[in-house]
Amino acid sequence: ETRTDSAGEPYYVATVGGEPVAAIRPVATPSSDWTVFLATEDLAELVRRSEVLGGRTLEAAHGVPNVGWKALIEAPAGAVFGACQLAPDWAFTAGEPNTLVWAEFLTHRAAQADQYFGELFGFLGTQFGDGAYDDYMVWYAGDDSVIGRVRMMPGTPADVPARWIAHFRTPVDRDFDEALVIAHEAGARLRFRPYTSQIGKVAMLADPTGARFALIDPSLAVEGSGVPGGDDPFDD
Repeated sequence: ETRTDSAGEPYYVATVGGEPVAAIRPVATPSSDWTVFLATEDLAELVRRSEVLGGRTLEAAHGVPNVGWKALIEAPAGAVFGACQLAPDWAFTAGEPNTLVWAEFLTHRAAQADQYFGELFGFLGTQFGDGAYDDYMVWYAGDDSVIGRVRMMPGTPADVPARWIAHFRTPVDRDFDEALVIAHEAGARLRFRPYTSQIGKVAMLADPTGARFALIDPSLAVEGSGVPGGDDPFDD
């Protein structure tokens, strides 16, 4: 659906069953990543605390018609994320087939990321890797897992930027391989071979613009975790 932002510029909202699941909009500078937005009850206070903790506000808090208020922030550990104070009557669908079901934050500065996001949002972390070669931390809000924090593999070049990877669940009426075929035929390319983990079977892809994302089928989750040996999903 075509919408208009507060500056009068058009953007596009993707819907499933009539409810928003993602948005696509032009940006002033080239971008090769999805922006993950995290909800807050008090955007002004969150932006203030972020700056105290070392975050850099790139886009000041502003209203978005029918959505609420949002801001863009660069975390001290790298990469940009959004913060959003939602309008009371706005609905967003996640956690279902064809929608966002998981997000990972990839960074060289893992400890800094844990501290910043932990203090800003109150996240608590649980280590699922060995903490050395496989440093995979899951951030929790209460009992709910919300984000996977991944420290880039040893040997990853220092100039590889931190980034978010949005994981979209495969359609309920398509198996994992069928979903990959659809993505490929639409112009996506596979970054490295699919792998299985405790959260599901995952394929890391780049769309025709270069933006990276993942397809995931949680029904194919297995015990153990990790990326197949020798394949680094974070290098360029």
